[in-house]
Amino acid sequence: MKQRNIEEVEIVLINIFPSYAEQLKEDKKEQEWEYSIHSLFQDFIHYFSSNIEEFNSKQLKKMASFINEAVEIDDNLENAISTCFLEHLYQVNSVKQIKPMLSKLAKEKLSA
Repeated sequence: MKQRNIEEVEIVLINIFPSYAEQLKEDKKEQEWEYSIHSLFQDFIHYFSSNIEEFNSKQLKKMASFINEAVEIDDNLENAISTCFLEHLYQVNSVKQIKPMLSKLAKEKLSA
């Protein structure tokens, strides 16, 4: 996976979860801190956990595939996904739906 900028990551997330587009738009308007790939995933985890029961298996598989690819490269995207998404999935009770689809490396980044 090549290095992705924040706009490309937003597009990936919206392609997987179309309903995230409206929330992202609103959240970006209200944002009072510097917008970054990390703040994107801090925002996204709230959307993900709030809507987890509505996602179908195809969406979860696509998200897992995106995560699995992203954690393979030690860069800003990997760090954001690991520290702002994967490490918090247990806290927001959203790990069981996606964990079976994650790679061994991605599972290692989950915090119990």
